[in-house]
Amino acid sequence: MLTLAPLVAVCLMAGTPPDGSAGPARASAAKPGGPVPRVKILDLGQKKMVKKRVIRVKVTSRHRGRIKVRAYSSTFDTYGKFKVLSKKARPKFRRARASRVIKLKLGRTGLGAVRSCESREIQVRAGRSRSASKTMIRQTGDCAPQAIDLRRAEACNFIAAPGSGNCMNPFPDNYYTLGDETTATGRRINFSREGMPENGNGVPIGPAPYNDGDGFSPGQTLVVRVPGLDNPAAMANTAPAGLADPGRYLDPQAPVLVLSARTGERHPVWAELDSRADAPVDTNLLIHPLVNFSPGTRYIVALRYLKTAEGNQIPAPAGFRYYRDSLPSGKTSINLRRSRYEDIFRRLRNRGIDRRDLYLAWDFKVASVDGTTGRALSMRDRAFAGLGDNELADRTIATGSAAPAFAVDDAGSPPSGSTPRFVKGHFEVPCFMTDPGTGRCGPGARLVLGPDGVPVVTGTYKADFECMVPESVGAAPAAPPGRALLFGHDLMGSVGQGIDSEALRDLANAHDFVICGTDQIGMSAGDAATLNQSFQELSRFPRIADRLQQGLVNQLLLARLMIHPAGLVGDPAFRVGGVAAGGPVIDTDPGRAYFRGVGQGAITGGALTALAPDFDRAALGAGAAGFSASLDRSTAWEDVSATLDASYPRPVTRPLILGLAQMLWDRGEAGGYAGRMTGDHLADTPPHEILVDVAFGDHQVSNWQSNVLARTAGARVVTPMLEADRWPQVDGGWGLDPVPGYPFAGSALVYFDSGPLRLDPGNPGQLIGTYPPPVQNLPPDAGADPHDDPARATDDQAMVSDFLKPSGKVTDTCHPGPCYAGGFGAP
Repeated sequence: MLTLAPLVAVCLMAGTPPDGSAGPARASAAKPGGPVPRVKILDLGQKKMVKKRVIRVKVTSRHRGRIKVRAYSSTFDTYGKFKVLSKKARPKFRRARASRVIKLKLGRTGLGAVRSCESREIQVRAGRSRSASKTMIRQTGDCAPQAIDLRRAEACNFIAAPGSGNCMNPFPDNYYTLGDETTATGRRINFSREGMPENGNGVPIGPAPYNDGDGFSPGQTLVVRVPGLDNPAAMANTAPAGLADPGRYLDPQAPVLVLSARTGERHPVWAELDSRADAPVDTNLLIHPLVNFSPGTRYIVALRYLKTAEGNQIPAPAGFRYYRDSLPSGKTSINLRRSRYEDIFRRLRNRGIDRRDLYLAWDFKVASVDGTTGRALSMRDRAFAGLGDNELADRTIATGSAAPAFAVDDAGSPPSGSTPRFVKGHFEVPCFMTDPGTGRCGPGARLVLGPDGVPVVTGTYKADFECMVPESVGAAPAAPPGRALLFGHDLMGSVGQGIDSEALRDLANAHDFVICGTDQIGMSAGDAATLNQSFQELSRFPRIADRLQQGLVNQLLLARLMIHPAGLVGDPAFRVGGVAAGGPVIDTDPGRAYFRGVGQGAITGGALTALAPDFDRAALGAGAAGFSASLDRSTAWEDVSATLDASYPRPVTRPLILGLAQMLWDRGEAGGYAGRMTGDHLADTPPHEILVDVAFGDHQVSNWQSNVLARTAGARVVTPMLEADRWPQVDGGWGLDPVPGYPFAGSALVYFDSGPLRLDPGNPGQLIGTYPPPVQNLPPDAGADPHDDPARATDDQAMVSDFLKPSGKVTDTCHPGPCYAGGFGAP
């Protein structure tokens, strides 16, 4: 017979029971002068209790009469309070000092309790007895510790059976961190090469760039493989909160929970299965934050009540049961972490989550604000200090400070009608990167870090710029100067491709904007080869993330160049008529610029906005947070996805790989800055407001992640958001408070609808419009992609113009209904 070492004593104590144990207190009530017995438990093992369905006790009475005898038990989940375990017995003693063996019958509840594998304390009370104590030993096969593979325990957390797919399962997990008092979070990432995913050539992702971090991404998708919860039927039976009903994360019996370890407050999350997996064995459960996690915060993840397709409860993994059930082990790798899990269980219990119900639980720490934004913020500060400006939150250009050095390479032709002047040139920026053989700060370069981990200047870099000067400000001598608008181009593009668009021409000419941009290096056309190589071998991905941060500095300095009195307006190309004697075409008097990004330009533009000293307002067309969460839901990423799939052929590893990439991406995109874009701004930085204008059903940027950006940044939503039946079976506006009134002095999200899928009346056989975004992690691809439609819509351009002013506000240009685009009107 298998006998386990006792884990918790069965205490049979005299006197009153522990606080709150009303049952034992009643059981001990005896008439004055009544029998005061002695009690001894005869059955020591769980097997016998289960088999006989009784607990045998020996009671010795000192007097004649009847005695009330009953068993009670307590577990971790009952906070030490004893609850009824057996049925009540009232044996009669006909003479003093007589002994009897009493069989205390176990009812359904009591039998279930004894049968369970929880560590259990049992107490038997007989009248006002002074009880003995015994130890219940767990003996059933279900309660025996199971053998687990610990050969990779230094690299892989074994609680969720790494043999099921990923070594790093679940992810993120504090198992892969170390305590470090020098970081803002008190922890540091500690990935090992042995635990990192491998590509098809057996090359693991290099851990070093991640191990600089002090936590995981604030927008991190949680990835865990749950055998049995790997098909739609099982997901339907488990019924976690999803996109159809995100508010159910607060349900008392919610099966998927993420809680703040400090406050116990539930964080809003939703769960899905990876729809891109080819088979159940490769299918992960993905848990997404509806609002980004708070920087520097420790979270606890709890999975419970998970069901199979047949409706059966999925048993906890053997590795996790060592902690949940306090099973004994002689293995140091198991025992070293017991205190961590006991802390997790205690915090969950404090929020009413029972230990015995858990399938799995773990914790993770989110990176600090400094850990995510610190490098780019330091680079910004050094770049502006080099110009002589060390006060960046005051919304002024420091007296005596310089503009970045620049030169015009092509002054273009004078603007005429709808044809603007296009001016090309370059400007000088400090470079914080290596020379990878393509020139300092060139594609493939890496940041150079000093001993303190802060990027250092390695020289200078000439960044290109291109500007659009519309006729409205660049032709007539009496025309007032235009507003300075910095532009961010779309996915893997260039400023030359993006700035010469019909939408920007119309915006510039109708609303008097001078628009300038520079390549968003890191994710520009010039980085395409590096990006492709990075998804072939993710150890190269830091080249993308690092250069993105250099690109942010470049854009910030271009904004300064636009509004500085000694900047662009000092060149004849930026004077009316293209001559030095003409008035400036850019208004430099308020010393403020504005930002307009589209797609990628809006996603990286979120980070840019949080860092910007020279603009307070940004219009983020198709803005979103978190490249990794958007990639699977975007047609624009299909080529990258094809490269990733070919390079990392095991589907079960791909969500983890994207999660790792996001930890580095955060440093250069909105996912890492969303909580610092508006009110809670970065150090020495003015606060900002954002207008996020998105296309409903966008094929390239996930509407779901646009909503995450809006919630995290505290943006309101323009209502009515859509027609009432346009987004069926989901709560698309969950967590988004409506704009309270117009004009609104705050940040907002607005949807533009190009209409449902339908035949184009002007082009028979051609489909236009689109379906709502799918709830699966798949891209929408039906009909016409509405991605660019909002930027072309006159209502959107008017709203953007009203917002991008010194005291701009969100206006209701679509009143009284929803906003439409793409030639679609009210149905």
